[in-house]
Amino acid sequence: MSDELVQQYLYGSPEEKEAALAGLNADVDDPITRVRSRLLRQWENRPKGLIAEDRFELSHLRERYPEELLSFLVPDGYDPAEATGLLVLLHGGGCGTPRDKAKMWLLESDEPAAYHFGRELKNCPWISVAPSNLLLPTHQRWSNPESDAYILSVIEEAGYRYHIDPDRVFLLGQSMGGFGAYHIVQTLGDRFATVGCHAGAWYYGFWEGLHGVDFYNMQGVNDAAPGKRPRFTEVAFARFASAILSGYHLPHTYREHQGGHSFSDPLARKTIPEFFEYIKTRRRNPFPEKVVTASRKGAFSLYPSPHFFWVSINETHFGTFELDHIEPTERQPSYCTTDFRHRRIRCEGGTVHATNNGDNTFTVETSNVYSMTLWFHPDMADFAKPVRVVINGETKHDDILKPNLAATLESFGQRRDPGMLFSAKLSFDLKVNDWEQQKDFRQKKSKE
Repeated sequence: MSDELVQQYLYGSPEEKEAALAGLNADVDDPITRVRSRLLRQWENRPKGLIAEDRFELSHLRERYPEELLSFLVPDGYDPAEATGLLVLLHGGGCGTPRDKAKMWLLESDEPAAYHFGRELKNCPWISVAPSNLLLPTHQRWSNPESDAYILSVIEEAGYRYHIDPDRVFLLGQSMGGFGAYHIVQTLGDRFATVGCHAGAWYYGFWEGLHGVDFYNMQGVNDAAPGKRPRFTEVAFARFASAILSGYHLPHTYREHQGGHSFSDPLARKTIPEFFEYIKTRRRNPFPEKVVTASRKGAFSLYPSPHFFWVSINETHFGTFELDHIEPTERQPSYCTTDFRHRRIRCEGGTVHATNNGDNTFTVETSNVYSMTLWFHPDMADFAKPVRVVINGETKHDDILKPNLAATLESFGQRRDPGMLFSAKLSFDLKVNDWEQQKDFRQKKSKE
């Protein structure tokens, strides 16, 4: 019965999920294997080559996204018996870009074109998917929580159709898709082995949070052309991002070329096969030793982003944290702005800095956080020995962890990612009675 309840949780409504958790036996020896065994898969007899403008097959996703189009390119060497990588390609354009533009990534051409990388991709050791984008009334259509959920759904659909290695999922965005890459590397960076960006832009960046994330940023010096192309994807955005990441001593790749914005420019186009070559050897580490995250993130607007790798921020209290901001210096900024500046700003929310010390001890520093959860995988700690968690200098847990099926199911709900499942979790209430603290402080001072 527990297998049926597991599948009910994985694909059911919120009410069905709650009922499943209440009815299953949570204590099992290997909950991760149990959950993976109940994921829906239909890998056999899939066509190879270009599958253009298909639609979602998984019923819960087809119901959610009935109008969206998915174009796949499956290399001839793909074998469903062997796990392969997945490259998600985000197209450019704007709020009026038609849904069928995405497939342009996967077409072939003898002449340099805006996209048309099918010739290169058909020889790569991964499956490529180019999804249409939700028709939202904004030029940041890849840079919002709705698109975050949609991209995770695209990856889930690909994993249903093909044998995808969850630690070899990559993303590449161009122009508006580059906006999305700057956003996604912050909000969903833990889902990808590498996030690639070409000709994008950003306004806000919690760049300190890219521990464990691989960011590959490409930008043309001549992206902006006076009188032809405005400066809303100016090279300054990329240079600032690279400089800030270097200041945090965070590894990343910055590839600057002398070309322009579009892939019809040979110098711009040349960078993409180089990116393809780079990601051939990349793999994600789903359990990095250090995680730094904030409760709110986003490249253009800040949204709740509570989960990252093995840390979840459940609740914050009043207070602010710092992040990076780039803005035009003009009093009335426009797309033709001529200069930019970087500054640190403060916004409402909280942060967590968590470290796995490698000796069954985890140390955590929080700011403005009322409650949080740490998730544990057997690769992160020895469950046969006590796991010690020290938060803000105080030991909050020092005991054995037991594998728990409910925790594993809940962890799947964070990203619907079979490669980042957790066997156990610990939640911590960090609320402080400020009034009692003040009274204690006054009493202490009166006795001195």
